[in-house]
This record gives sequence, structure tokens and C-alpha cells, in this order.
Amino acid sequence: MNSPNETIAIVSANHDVTNQRLLARRAIAKSDHIESASRKVSITLCSPEGKRLYLRCFEITQVNFHYITVFAHMKVAEQEVARIEQELRNMLDNRIARINQALASMEAQCVAQNITSLATYDVEPLLLETKVFSMLDRRLLELIEKVDQLMPMLETLCIDEAITPSQLVIEKSKFKNMVRGAATAVRIARATLQRLANASAMAETALARPANIADEPAQAPQVTSPEL
Repeated sequence: MNSPNETIAIVSANHDVTNQRLLARRAIAKSDHIESASRKVSITLCSPEGKRLYLRCFEITQVNFHYITVFAHMKVAEQEVARIEQELRNMLDNRIARINQALASMEAQCVAQNITSLATYDVEPLLLETKVFSMLDRRLLELIEKVDQLMPMLETLCIDEAITPSQLVIEKSKFKNMVRGAATAVRIARATLQRLANASAMAETALARPANIADEPAQAPQVTSPEL
């Protein structure tokens, strides 16, 4: 049975203790019910922000995506599920487009500052082999990878005084919140569909109950003999 819990961390024998600590604190998703086929994708995350976003947001959000793209179609009106799926696609596409614009803008700033190489991290990259079950999974993973690419560019611009330390904090927070906000929106979307599914099930039960009562044979009233 496929499960995002089985995401493999490709850890070398002398893996940095920081990465080991991050992996130990990852958010484990209860995903035993996911039986869909998946694409296996290898990713490399270099920044601490990118690593944490993946380990704390991706797999849990993946389980929510699975409910929306699979189970909700069985329990909720197709039109409503399709509408929510489209809204999530649009949200992720818009955020990816904004990240792409930011990458282009920062690259231009680096060129303007005559920066030819980016700052690097002493902690080694985190290599992961993950599973992608749906188009929504793929978009979220792309968003996380692009945020990871942005972080060393921001660090470089701060080191070279193109931006201030306070601007660095603000920009980092803004891009991290793109991923966190997306994960929150997906969680809310799943909860909405679950409420609709529960309401539909309750309505079906209520409709069935009178028919069951009517089908029961009427019991003859008991007649007691009068006392002599």
C-alpha cells in the first residue's frame, strides 16, 4: 500500500546532525488509506526554510489533497468538488507565478550588484525521494522547491547590502507564508467537503427512516379480560 509516510530520506553515513534533527521532528501524516498510484520524485532542499516547509507541511497536506481528489468525489456533489479543486489549482498556480516573478526580480538584483555566485549553507542539502499522487501534490511540491531556491538569493542580497536584515526577515516570512497559507487553505477545503459529506449522509438516513417505520407490521392491541 502506498503511503507518504514512506518518503525516503537519502541520508549519508556522516549526515549532518542538523538534518537528522529536522527529520526526527517531521510531521508524520496518517496516510495508510492512500492506495493510489504515485510518481516517485527526487528532490534536494538546501535552505533550512525549505527543509522545514517540506517536512512540516507537504505530507500532511498530501493526505488532505487525497481526500479532496478521491473520497470527496464519492460523497459530495461532483460540481461542488470540482469547484473546490479548481480554486485550489488556481491558488497554487498564482503562488507559483508570484514566486517565479520574485526569482526573476532577485536574479536581476544580483546582476545589478555584480553578484556572480550565491551564498551557500554549511549544512549539507537534504535529499528526499517523495511520492506525488495528484496534480495538486505536484504543484505544492513545486512551490516548496521554488521557495527553497529563493532563500540563498535573499541571504546573498543581504550579505552584499542590497537589502537590509529587516527586509530579509520580512521577505523570508512572506514566501514561507505562501506555503503555510496554502496548507491551511487545503485543510479548510477538506473540512468543508467533510461537512457536506456528513450532511448528505444524515439527510439520506433521515429520508430512509420513515420508510422503515412504515414497513413494520402494525401490532394488534392487547385486549385484557375484565375482572369478574
